[in-house]
Amino acid sequence: MKDLKDSSEESYELVGPGEEDYDGDVMKILTSSPIAVAMLGKKVGDSFELEVKRGKLQMEIIGIE
Repeated sequence: MKDLKDSSEESYELVGPGEEDYDGDVMKILTSSPIAVAMLGKKVGDSFELEVKRGKLQMEIIGIE
């Protein structure tokens, strides 16, 4: 995903409980987390906004594996 505010890119892997890991090049996040829920059903080129504790995220899906 690409952050539309600063053009930084992050990689996420959606995982089940007990498999989450926020270290490394690919962050493993729970499928039930707010960011994962916002990503579900999106395709490459789609963007979305999400309110989080640190403010509003504006992200674009740039790849799906």
